[in-house]
Amino acid sequence: MNSRLSKYKDYKAADFFSDEDFVESVLQGEDSQKKFWSDLGRRIPDLSAEMQLAVTWILLIKGQEPIRGNLNSIQRYANIQNQIPIYEKHQKRKLFFRKMLVWTASAAALLLFLFVSYEFSQFGPKATNTSYGERRELTLPDSSIIKLNSNSKLSYVRGWKTDKPREVWFEGEGMFEVKHTAIKNRLQQNDFFVVHVGDLSLTVLGTKFNVKDRRGRVEVALIEGRVRIQGKDGLDRIIVPGETFVYDEYAKAEQVVQQDANKVLSWTRGELSIEHSNLANIVSVLEDNYGYQVVVQDSSLLDKRFTGVIPVKGIDDILFVIKHTMNVNIEVKNKQIVIEPN
Repeated sequence: MNSRLSKYKDYKAADFFSDEDFVESVLQGEDSQKKFWSDLGRRIPDLSAEMQLAVTWILLIKGQEPIRGNLNSIQRYANIQNQIPIYEKHQKRKLFFRKMLVWTASAAALLLFLFVSYEFSQFGPKATNTSYGERRELTLPDSSIIKLNSNSKLSYVRGWKTDKPREVWFEGEGMFEVKHTAIKNRLQQNDFFVVHVGDLSLTVLGTKFNVKDRRGRVEVALIEGRVRIQGKDGLDRIIVPGETFVYDEYAKAEQVVQQDANKVLSWTRGELSIEHSNLANIVSVLEDNYGYQVVVQDSSLLDKRFTGVIPVKGIDDILFVIKHTMNVNIEVKNKQIVIEPN
């Protein structure tokens, strides 16, 4: 069998129907072509039925009358012109919906990004600072309330774990009202609240206390509850309401003194208690809380003692009391205060 004949050995009716040579032989009817297909049918008898079916299809199509429209060329052209605006409108509509789909997908992606960012931020580190002369109150995730005095910083990790104490890190001065979370007859690790300040760790449950960390000196004044104070070199002490624990970080010395809670918390009311304070104490407030450099020309003035309470709306209130109580001259220039005798 020659190569041309072998080409058709696996053909079906549909294959013959699609073959240009076969279709031409049926429609043209040349003897040479018909002989080839006749020989193919003799050599491969199974193909005869397939070829006959293909011939039937070809002749059926040939016998179909062509469909002719009732419109002339001018009318067909007019119809095409009328369809153009409809087509353009359809295309614009498809483009609009495509753009809406892209915009919706972009908006959804943005919302997902914002949601994930927000969720992540809820478990990241959080820090709050107060500037000079500023006081601020904030509520922690456990509903504990912290009041920050000027030039103070509080930081913590959000998303406290249930198997660990609630921890914060603190610098400056602040009053803590810690939320009591322990259930009766059940105490867990997350019921404890730990404040890291300087070299010390203060562990409490539901407790109200004031912490002051300035110039290497930490003062912990307890108003309500109990505070356990731990530090280096085996320091471990518990204080009760009315007691103030004082720790000198340079000398590594500690002591407990009795102190009036009303005086300790005067700053939370916008007041400065100067009861039994000297000028040196007030100078430290001007520098630590308000960011001024204070120069006292006569060092003997630093031991001058005061009594009472100063309502403080700004630094001018403190300077007014110093000036008229001590009969001194005060000059303020930029961020420097110079105090000298009259």
